[in-house]
Amino acid sequence: MIDFDTTDVSPTAGPFCTRAKVPGKVIISGEHAVVYGAQAIACAIQKYAFAKVSSNNFLGVHLIVSAFGIDQQFTPIQLLALSQKTQLSHQQYTLGLSSLSDVVSGPDAFFAAAIGASGLVDVLPNDTGLHIELTTNLATGGGMGSSAALVAAMLAASFKHLGQPLSAAELVLKTTQSEHWQHGRSSGLDPYVCVMGGLQQYQYGKAIKSASLTPQALQLPPCFLISSGKPESSTGDCVEFVKQQNFSKSMWQKFNTVQVNLLTALQENQQEKVLGAIRANHQLLCDIGVVPKQVNEFIVNIEGHKGAAKICGAGSVVGDAAGLLLVTGLEQNILANLCANQGYEMQVMQPDLVGMAYDD
Repeated sequence: MIDFDTTDVSPTAGPFCTRAKVPGKVIISGEHAVVYGAQAIACAIQKYAFAKVSSNNFLGVHLIVSAFGIDQQFTPIQLLALSQKTQLSHQQYTLGLSSLSDVVSGPDAFFAAAIGASGLVDVLPNDTGLHIELTTNLATGGGMGSSAALVAAMLAASFKHLGQPLSAAELVLKTTQSEHWQHGRSSGLDPYVCVMGGLQQYQYGKAIKSASLTPQALQLPPCFLISSGKPESSTGDCVEFVKQQNFSKSMWQKFNTVQVNLLTALQENQQEKVLGAIRANHQLLCDIGVVPKQVNEFIVNIEGHKGAAKICGAGSVVGDAAGLLLVTGLEQNILANLCANQGYEMQVMQPDLVGMAYDD
């Protein structure tokens, strides 16, 4: 079961340290379809990845990521070698010569490769290294963008600590690079929304600017986040499964139409049309095969109570759990009872309007 512990696990400040936090995100509409050029709407949430960076005497990087049990030291040569190996493995995958699971050997290699590929080694001092500690209250592997948030926090704090702060655009670009390794081909949505914060309309590789696109202007209805449990499939597994189905462009156009309808309904504050668009999005996700039967039955039950729900991550192609669900249109006590009957956990969704922030 995904842990929805709300305890603030931000690192304790120490002398001469640099701290950054980056919110997670939920996709309101457009999962999977955004990889094929359809538009999506996503919102940053008040759950975070935290990074604390300080200098140490080890000439390299001492990396601690408690969520993955990582406590390792890497020399600059090791960081560069891991990044080169990972990028080569990803190229082999894109050429169809290997599977996505071969790209990264584990979480330790993933974070180390992200550091090596970021250019951080080039600005490390000759006489000191970095102590990097990452913590999070995001559910890992549940659709909250935890990998993007952790990498973005790590790179933001590290570069700033060395006196080379990254612009938002640079941070998004460097974080997206590592997301490709996880997802095969990342749309860039997770890094962008996590770094920029707020409610964002996104189409492959770029945000769509709109003055009306804010939680306040759109009058985003009360939403709840439900944990259906950690998926047995990784995001990469789900993306690869969908890719192998070779859906026609018309499928992704259906997703795009739902997104347009949802945006219009939000702009006009038409609650019933909002619910209808979310229900339509859910059905399309079922059609592409990423909603487990047990989760679909739970959503059908919600719809029977006049609400609407959908997965807001990659879902799963095996097992009973699908990570995070977005629910709206139900009173909290009714939803709480439905979740209790299913053994699911719930929380109110709270948008983050700031994005990546330093805590000096």
